[in-house]
Amino acid sequence: MTQLEEKRLLDELVAIDTCVPPGRNYERALKVVGDYLEGAGFQVEYVKTPEEVVREVFGDKLPKDAGERVNLVARVGQGGRTLLLNGAHRHSPPGPGWTRNPFELFEEGGKLYGRGTSDDKGGVVALACAAKRFASKVVNGSLVFTATCDEEVGGRTGLGYLVQKGLRCDDALVADGSIRVAGIAANGCMRFSVKVIGKAAHASRNWLGINAIEKASVVVQALTELNKKLSSRLSSVPADPESGVKFLRPSLTVAMIQGGVKENVVPPECTIIVDRRLIPEENFEEAKLEIQTVLEELRKKDAQLKYQLDFEPQNHFSFKIPEDSEIVKLYVKSWEDIGSTPIIAGGLGCVDSCYLAKEHIPVVTCGVSRAGNSVHGADEFVYKEDLEKFSKAVEKLMTLYFA
Repeated sequence: MTQLEEKRLLDELVAIDTCVPPGRNYERALKVVGDYLEGAGFQVEYVKTPEEVVREVFGDKLPKDAGERVNLVARVGQGGRTLLLNGAHRHSPPGPGWTRNPFELFEEGGKLYGRGTSDDKGGVVALACAAKRFASKVVNGSLVFTATCDEEVGGRTGLGYLVQKGLRCDDALVADGSIRVAGIAANGCMRFSVKVIGKAAHASRNWLGINAIEKASVVVQALTELNKKLSSRLSSVPADPESGVKFLRPSLTVAMIQGGVKENVVPPECTIIVDRRLIPEENFEEAKLEIQTVLEELRKKDAQLKYQLDFEPQNHFSFKIPEDSEIVKLYVKSWEDIGSTPIIAGGLGCVDSCYLAKEHIPVVTCGVSRAGNSVHGADEFVYKEDLEKFSKAVEKLMTLYFA
């Protein structure tokens, strides 16, 4: 495959807006990759996530302009063991500050600019190109390529749904990570809201009301203290040095506060939205109990503090695979063969790899990203050299895997 052809495929994908939220144009984007792989002999299927599953996952948070949730599953070969290559064809909204069109691939100084180039359409392209080059060499085994949706919002309608419906393999690569890292673990995510309930009154007679924002400020302070406590808990899994910490660590972030009716009204409600990250050694239910305990301690000290605590259904969860797994060794060797050695570490962010790990499938989280690629920011880019090297490394891994 020529470099020009590789750039062309990324150019086509970047031009299609698959921002989530709301999440649309999924099938249109997948057709670009599906048609490309069919030319190499892959059997291609477009799997739509049923509406009832989508409603169960998103509830009333699904935007009205959201499109169908669609995933690509392409297969070549049969018998033997199965290797899965997975990438996500969604990306976050562009946001402000772009100096160029986020939906038009632009090359400058060895960089390819555009929304999703680094996270994760670049990874999808690199995997697809490697898969096409290697397709005719798959013997005594099966190669499965999937491009899945909604990783940005939990992945339960994407790779999570495919795994739930029976997608299995012996080993896997998920292109949602750093080019420097062979990812063997990742933090999980717990999201919850605390609605503090007060009592409305005219601001000129505020002693007749109960200020929900003031009560909520006490809750925020308590959660802030809990975050400080969490910072001392370290995982045994090393973290990518670019993350700024040596080992995976948990965290708690008060991410949003919504409250108030009008400037002259004592606020009757205030809702706090919280993001809690869990290391592989932590248990979801125990972390949930910890939050409940903190809030109940506050309520005992203040009879006027009333609240409703709601946890979102768990999507991404923490996991760890054995460092000595064959797929990890092969991934490292494939990079060594082209003159580099990836770091074996875990990720602080959440990844769809967790759905495979839950089924005891060894999975390496990898990709084309670097810390400075402006992922989720303005003028996101991927180094052209990284795109090509990652694709080459994946091809070498397949050569070793199916030898």
